[in-house]
Amino acid sequence: MPELPEVQSIINDLEKVLKGKTIKTIECYYSGTVITNCLPEDNPFPSRALAIKRRGKYIIIMLERDNALIIHLRMTGKLIYDTFCGEPLKYERARIILENNEVLHFIDIRTFGKIVICSQKNIEHCLPPLGLEPFSDDFTPKALKEKMHGKKAPIKIALMDQKIIAGLGNIYVCEILYRAGINPEKPANKITRKNIVKIIQQTKEVLTEAIDKGGTSISDYRRIDDKPGSFQNFLQVYQKQFCPLGHKVLRLKQGGRSTFYCPICQK
Repeated sequence: MPELPEVQSIINDLEKVLKGKTIKTIECYYSGTVITNCLPEDNPFPSRALAIKRRGKYIIIMLERDNALIIHLRMTGKLIYDTFCGEPLKYERARIILENNEVLHFIDIRTFGKIVICSQKNIEHCLPPLGLEPFSDDFTPKALKEKMHGKKAPIKIALMDQKIIAGLGNIYVCEILYRAGINPEKPANKITRKNIVKIIQQTKEVLTEAIDKGGTSISDYRRIDDKPGSFQNFLQVYQKQFCPLGHKVLRLKQGGRSTFYCPICQK
């Protein structure tokens, strides 16, 4: 599933090809992919894309007349930009048709991804409860400590909880905990303030590096030009046999996901 860096990389690319342009219509080829939520009018299109934002792993496109698109790529979703609006592609579940015959293909093999059309006042209603944004001023040691208060779950599981921090997933939490030197099995409510500060610092550093590299492409993720990101070449423990210091990396199951960590570097 695309995590925060992949979603932000897509948004950075969309800023160049979508912002300020008119969306003529959205075509749906798979039932349930495009959802309309409480719009004040039957057809919000054509409508100009005024701004593109992110909340957690969600892409939010602000439209004219106080409407919006919320795009969630889920497991295998991709947005691919093309200058020619031809026949539907394999696994194309929907498409956003722009002016001048340009198009954003919504490709999704497993069909879990969604495009929600809603009014801007209903955006929060259309999103699940989401926690702290890693690049916001609210992402402080005090705020994170409060979010983890009473959480007996392992710190790895807590950091992947979207109600605690919005946008983190398995790959980046493994990398963050390695760089912070924290064992993924340690209970969240036992993490010291010193280590919380480390988690915040490393979260910002890892995510910034990943965005700079266009995200991590291990399975399905692609940028809007259908090219992979490159941060997979800079991972330090995820799917590795040895950490950068030469210690053997161990693998364990947590919450149904594989955790990679170094038992020597992470205490």
